[in-house]
Amino acid sequence: MPAFLDGLFISEILADNVGGSGFDTDGDGGSNKSDEYIEIQNATGSTIDLSNYQLWSQTNGLLFDFASVSPPDPTPTVAPGETATVVGEYSGTPPSGFFDSGDNNGQNFIPDGETVGSQNRADVIYLVNATTGDYIFLSYGSNPLTVSPPPGFPGTNEVDGEVFVNGAPNSTAFVRDANGEFVTGSPDPGNAGPVCFCAGTRITTEQGDIAVEHLMPGARILTKDHGLVPLRALRAAPLGRQVLRLHPDARPVHIPLGVVGNNRGLNVSPAHRVLIRAALAELYFGTPEVLVSARQLARCGLANVSETQAPAHYHHLLFDDHQIIRANGCWSESLFLGDTAHWAITAASGWRVQSGWVLSDCTHRCTARTVLKGYEAGQLLRVLGLEHASYSVAA
Repeated sequence: MPAFLDGLFISEILADNVGGSGFDTDGDGGSNKSDEYIEIQNATGSTIDLSNYQLWSQTNGLLFDFASVSPPDPTPTVAPGETATVVGEYSGTPPSGFFDSGDNNGQNFIPDGETVGSQNRADVIYLVNATTGDYIFLSYGSNPLTVSPPPGFPGTNEVDGEVFVNGAPNSTAFVRDANGEFVTGSPDPGNAGPVCFCAGTRITTEQGDIAVEHLMPGARILTKDHGLVPLRALRAAPLGRQVLRLHPDARPVHIPLGVVGNNRGLNVSPAHRVLIRAALAELYFGTPEVLVSARQLARCGLANVSETQAPAHYHHLLFDDHQIIRANGCWSESLFLGDTAHWAITAASGWRVQSGWVLSDCTHRCTARTVLKGYEAGQLLRVLGLEHASYSVAA
């Protein structure tokens, strides 16, 4: 299980990113050491002010001090379930949730974890509350280092730590599996977060379209791939005015009528993904149907982030497998339990579960469709936004 500091944990690391298969974190068209990153996630039910926190490397010292984020930038915060990703060097202005370490083009950000000849490139990453002195660590590499904080480190109280014995093959990240343990996997920075429909969304069921807040465990829901399947669990996840004021990136996204085939406006959480079918998707990504987040629709001008600070009444819908379901007439995803989401979300209170079904036993192996990364979605949607007729929802 992860090591927690005040409800924060290290959720993903990309430590080796060179060569032709490298990952382009900032979407600038290049992939190199500057695209390496460390991602932390908030597993609590409240927004956390990050101003007191720092990231350190045993090898390279201070990596990033969140207190360095200065006006006119807002106070760095991370909403419940969301992430903050520190990148070696971010080309251009980082979007919400991303931070530029400014580390000399990222060339010395973090060692890659492999042992090459007699050279051990392992490292220890520390997340520290500089005010309290509490800290957690992750020691990683094919030959992990003994924990020994570097000079100047402000931590005085080791709260918890992890050791991950594994090298970091090029463009492969350390990610969390469904049990919260680190494994190697595909980089996916900044994409953690709740997948929720807002109250009032009409979900197609065996009995017709029903508002999401009126669904019950066991209801048979129409899916694109498997017909009618039972809804195993559901949960209301409201966010109050204070949370939305402190972290506007958690505000609902409104997808106007018809943008993705929806027969009425659709309101969802920013991380929620809808299905798009497009010839260009097959051309770019080898599949005609892809999942794109509401946040990306908003960034490309196809949707709008709520400007109000009224409470957001979010609702999770959970099935045995990740499903594509019909919401307000369009195809959209159900909650996906992958990486850290399994234990971070299912540990929350308020779940209503179908009788005889065990929430903690549910594990999703893969998403129902290819999920586009931020820069991939931006590339596709910029074209589709200019040529609206060139794409459609999947029938």
